[in-house]
Amino acid sequence: MRGICSFTRSDLPPELRLILACLRVTPNDKETRQIERLSQNGAAWPVFLKLVDRHRVAPLVYTNLSRYAGKTAPSAMMSALRSRFESNTRRGLANAAETGRLCQLFQENAIPVLSLKGSALALQAYGSLALRHAGDIDLLVAPHHVDLADHLLQRRYRRTVPRFPLTSDQGRRFFRLMHHFGYRHNHSRLRVELHWRPLINRPSPVMNPTRLQNRASTLTVGGSPLPTLSFLDNLLYLCAHGAAHLWYRLFWLVDLAEMLRGNPEIDWRELIALAREADLMRTLAQGVILAHELLEAPLPEAIRAYALRDRLVPYSAKVAFRFMLCLQTEAPPISLILQRHLCNLRTGNSFQDKLRTLQEICLGQDWLTLGLPDSLFFLYFLLRFPLWLQRRLRGSGKQRA
Repeated sequence: MRGICSFTRSDLPPELRLILACLRVTPNDKETRQIERLSQNGAAWPVFLKLVDRHRVAPLVYTNLSRYAGKTAPSAMMSALRSRFESNTRRGLANAAETGRLCQLFQENAIPVLSLKGSALALQAYGSLALRHAGDIDLLVAPHHVDLADHLLQRRYRRTVPRFPLTSDQGRRFFRLMHHFGYRHNHSRLRVELHWRPLINRPSPVMNPTRLQNRASTLTVGGSPLPTLSFLDNLLYLCAHGAAHLWYRLFWLVDLAEMLRGNPEIDWRELIALAREADLMRTLAQGVILAHELLEAPLPEAIRAYALRDRLVPYSAKVAFRFMLCLQTEAPPISLILQRHLCNLRTGNSFQDKLRTLQEICLGQDWLTLGLPDSLFFLYFLLRFPLWLQRRLRGSGKQRA
């Protein structure tokens, strides 16, 4: 039976159906049968592994495939997955230790800080650091603490976003249009993002760092306290973050699905009120609908009713679905790129939201890596298309190779 978005798992290639069946900490009986059946029916294993990497879901896929289909899946493929699982586990442990160290460093310097996603989310949603993809360390501070936090981070890390010192005018533009600095450790290769608001181009009093810190919860990781978002704030943030990237990677959706499945007593009235106040109702509905359609997460009637009233919710979910299927990661079809920009433009309710999104599209992120004087800032807009075309041709060449 087709849902709100008019697609089901049966519309997917068998490789992605097998992946989806593995994307639960504790698969149900139907999913275990699917894992056994699909792994025996001759999946295209190179495509399967490419999709696993593209969606960054190796930890859960390896865990459940080895448990329910370890004897039928090819040994070379299982070995490749095990290598990814072990590498991710090591990185997850390193990220957790460093997150605790950085939070302590900030607090010693009177900088209130929150950990976004990462180790805290791995424990909240999966109950284990080993089962979630370990990527960047994301830290959120109030805007007036960014200068000091940036100074503390640059004692040990090399700043990579932006790669060059900002003039005062560029700094004002950067703070208005962007939402984080990026850093990389020269030896450990750990990556950190320092955020001054959780969402790009979406300043909101509800998602204000100070307000989020006042509602924060604290986890203990390796004996160190780790301040993080409250449960409801986290749900809203996961939906908004996934929608901003059009759910390009499945592991973001798995985060949301596990949070929904593991907490059946969610106060949906309070969450919906919070989403409306933050102007994030569409993104909340889109995330919950996708998690329900693809991962069988709970779907409350209030969200279902909203999605049936707002045609943009199923439309944007279907565009996200097409992005999930796309293997052309370096150079996705232009039609998909245009649909993504259209979704982002239409998702904003206010004129200011749409204007900020349009400016982001026209400016791009080339100015984060290419330094120009303030007097030539207008050239970033003129260079946007030729630089994008150069990257696309380079990406197409990599995929053909």
